[in-house]
Amino acid sequence: MKKILKSTIVSLVALLSVNGCNYLDIVPDNIMQLEDIFETKEKTYSALADCYSYMPNIYKVHTGTALLGDEWIERFDATVAENRGYCIGNKIMRGWNNTTNSLLCYWTGGQGGTHTYEALRMCNIFIDYLESDFHIIDLSEVERKNWIAQIKVLKAYYHYFIIRLYGPIIINDVNVTPMDDLETVRRRRQPVEDCFQYVLGLLDEVLYNEDGSEKYELQTVTPAIFYGQVNRVIAKALKAKILITRASPLFNGNSEYYSNFVNENGEHYFPQQYDPEKWREAYEACEEAIALAHEQGHKLYEYTDKYRSFDIDDVEESEIMKACYNLRFAITEPWNDELIWGHTGPCDGSNLNLHNTSAIRYQPVNSNEFTHQWLGTSLDVVERFYTKNGVPVDEDKTYYEESERFDMVKIPSDTYHLGYMQPGETTVKMHLNREPRFYAWIAVDRCIWRTWDLRLDIKLRSGEFPGGRMSDNHPTDYFWTGIGVKKYVHPESRGYVASRTIQYPYPLIRLADLYLLAAEAYNEYYGPGQVAYDYLNKIRRRAGLPDVEQVWSDATIVNTVGKHTTKEGLREIIQHERLLELSFESQSYYDILRWKRADEFYTRPVRGWNAPDGKTADSFYQVITWQPRTFTTPKDYLMPIPYNEMLKNPNMIQNPGWI
Repeated sequence: MKKILKSTIVSLVALLSVNGCNYLDIVPDNIMQLEDIFETKEKTYSALADCYSYMPNIYKVHTGTALLGDEWIERFDATVAENRGYCIGNKIMRGWNNTTNSLLCYWTGGQGGTHTYEALRMCNIFIDYLESDFHIIDLSEVERKNWIAQIKVLKAYYHYFIIRLYGPIIINDVNVTPMDDLETVRRRRQPVEDCFQYVLGLLDEVLYNEDGSEKYELQTVTPAIFYGQVNRVIAKALKAKILITRASPLFNGNSEYYSNFVNENGEHYFPQQYDPEKWREAYEACEEAIALAHEQGHKLYEYTDKYRSFDIDDVEESEIMKACYNLRFAITEPWNDELIWGHTGPCDGSNLNLHNTSAIRYQPVNSNEFTHQWLGTSLDVVERFYTKNGVPVDEDKTYYEESERFDMVKIPSDTYHLGYMQPGETTVKMHLNREPRFYAWIAVDRCIWRTWDLRLDIKLRSGEFPGGRMSDNHPTDYFWTGIGVKKYVHPESRGYVASRTIQYPYPLIRLADLYLLAAEAYNEYYGPGQVAYDYLNKIRRRAGLPDVEQVWSDATIVNTVGKHTTKEGLREIIQHERLLELSFESQSYYDILRWKRADEFYTRPVRGWNAPDGKTADSFYQVITWQPRTFTTPKDYLMPIPYNEMLKNPNMIQNPGWI
C-alpha cells in the first residue's frame, strides 16, 4: 500500500495472542478495545493497512532478503577479519546463520526478519471481526467482502513466504487463546504438502465459488490510490508461483535430502515420491493467471516516451539502444503495465535500499548525498549473462575463448557498443559483444550509465570519478568488486536528497516472471514444444535476442545444436533465462533452491577486480577473490527454527543439520 498506517492493533495482538511460549500470561479483557478499532470504516482501514505492514522488507539492504544468493555484493570492511560485511543476507551466505540468534528470522522476528506469526494473528483478528455480525459504521458490503478477501490472500502469501524459508511450518489458521490447553498451544509443524494445500485453499476460497465458477468479491482492478493492495490478478499469479514451488524438485519427491526428516509419528515432512501431475496443475495456473493479466491490460513493458536528448543521435544508429531503454524502465517506471504486484517501501536515508546503495555518486567528495555507491555484483554474475547471440559464453562458438576473456582490449566504435561503452578506452574482452541486458543492468569500468538525468562515462578504477574509490569519501563506499548494478537506479534519479530520487514499487511479480514460469511448467510436464518456445521468445525479443529455436539450431553459433529439443536441454535454457531476466529481484535465490542447484552457485567465492588499489588498466583488471562463501547441503536449504522456540515447545522438530 502506498502508505502503511500503524495502529493500536499491534499492542492488542500482543495481549490477545499466545506466542507459543507465554502460556501462563494473564490476559485482560480487551474486547472493548478491539471494538473501538473496528468501529468505523476509517479505523478498519487502518487495521487493514496494518496487516499489509508486515510485508517482508525485501528491498532493505542491511535487513532484507535481497542479498540472499550470489547476485548482490555489499561493501566489505577490510579492517575486520574475514572482510566481514554489514548486510545480514550476505552473512547467511557466508555460513554464519545459527539457532541461538537466527539471522533474518521470519519465524519469531529479529535480525532483520518480520514476525510472520504475529502478522498472521493480526490477519486472523481482522477476518474474524469482518466475518462476524459486528457492525462497522460506513463500511459497505462490497468493501467488507473485498477487504476480507485481501487479507486471506495476505495470509496465503505470509504462509508461503515462510514455507520457502523453513519448509514445514505451523499453519496459523486460527489464533490460540489464553483459554486453550497447553497441548493446543504447543502446535506442531505440518508436512509441506499440507502447508501448500492450506495456502492454495485460501486462494481458491477467494477466487472461486463452491461450484468452481469465478468469484468476484476480491477486486479485479486496484484503484490508483490503493496500488499495492492485492487483487484477483495478483491472487492468481501468486497461486501460480506457489504451485510451481510445490512442483519443483526441492518439494516434490525429495527423498535425497529429507528421507529421515520425519515427525514424532514417523511421517515424512517432505513428499518422498515425485508427482509429475503437480507440474500440470502449475502450468494450468500459469495460463489462467496470464490470461487474466492480459485481460486487465498487463503486457511486457515497452518504452514509448521521448528518448533523452543526449541519446537522440545514437538511437538511430545503435543496435541495442532501444532494447536497453525498454529494460531499464521495465523495472524503474512506477506502476507500468508489466508490473503485477509491487511493494512500496520507504526511500530515505534511514532505510538503505537497493536503489540508493547501488546508485553512482556524482557530487563532490564528502557532500551530503543520497547515493552510496557500494552495492555491486561479482564476476560470476557478469559471466552468467549471454553473448549478443543470446546464448551462454561457453556455448557461443563465435565468442572469445575462455583463456582470453580477461585480456585487455580497446573498446571499438562500432554501432553495437555505441552509447553503452566508451570508444577507445581499455576494457577486457569479456565486456564486449554481450547481450543488451548486460549493458542495461550491469555497470563495468568504462561503460556509460544513464543516471542523474545525465549520460555519465563511468570510471571504476581507484581514484577516478565518477565511479572509483575516492580517498576523501567514506573508506568503504565504492564497488569493491569493481562491478556495479544499474537495474534499480531510475535514469532520472538525482542523489542530492531523497526527494530527488525517483521512487517506484519494488517488483514482487511481473508478467515476465509468469511467462517464464509457464514455459518451465510446460516443459516439465509436456516436454519441449512451441508453447514453451513462445513464452521464452516474448522475453528474448524484448531483450533484443534471437528466438530460442533459431539460435539453438544454428551450428555456426552454438556448441550444443538442438539443445532446445530435449527436456533436459530446454530446462537448462529456461532456468538460465530466469536467472538473467529476474536477476537482482530476490527471485534467483529461491529458484536455485527449488531446483536443488545451490552447490553449483553458493559454494563459489566472491570474485571481482582490484577496485580498491587498481589505478591503471593493468592493475585494475586483476582477478581478486574477495570473500569465501559457504553452503552446506541439505542443511542450508532450510532456515533454522530459533533455539528458544525449541525450548518452549517440545513438539517442535528442528530442521535437518541445525542443533
